[in-house]
Amino acid sequence: MADTLALAQAVCTRLCHDLGGPVGALGGALEMLEDTADDAAEVARDAARIIDRRLRFWRVAVGGASGELDAAELAQLVEGLTLGRKARVDLSGLAPGCQVSPEVAQPLLLAMLVGVEALPRGGALRVAGGPAVGFTLLPDGPHAAWPPGLAALVAGDEPVPTPRTVALPLLAATAKAGKVRLDLLMGAVGHGPSPLMLTVLG
Repeated sequence: MADTLALAQAVCTRLCHDLGGPVGALGGALEMLEDTADDAAEVARDAARIIDRRLRFWRVAVGGASGELDAAELAQLVEGLTLGRKARVDLSGLAPGCQVSPEVAQPLLLAMLVGVEALPRGGALRVAGGPAVGFTLLPDGPHAAWPPGLAALVAGDEPVPTPRTVALPLLAATAKAGKVRLDLLMGAVGHGPSPLMLTVLG
């Protein structure tokens, strides 16, 4: 698992490094077109902004150790998850003056990624708590549902990585590396128990 995580971090760091420069150049060039009324230029500017925010998210979430993050920095990073998507991340429930340690930051960000992907028709991922009590994540929206592999991950099984579920093995690896515990509260939904709230405990 440690070797897998190190490889993922190296690949992510390299991709962010190699793509960051051209994206920055594209954004700068598009800024020169601000005075035009060209719809295509506006679409291109939006796309460049989304790419930039997503690269920033992946750089911190998987690209290696980061420093402590406060609520404002978390909000900036999660723009990489929500721009261009229907879902949003609600951080209003975070403890005042919340500071997220580097060990918790990566699994927390990856848990947010899983949470946003659990909102196929939009809604809000509600994030609350802080370092002392842990961070809780609750997807709230139409047909909101955690991926089936999440419960197995929390139980200790290692998820098989696929392009669509890559966040789960990365979440497992970063949580293990940072000695972070993941808990999943189960509740009765429909005809049986369903996972509701994910907790990230440093």
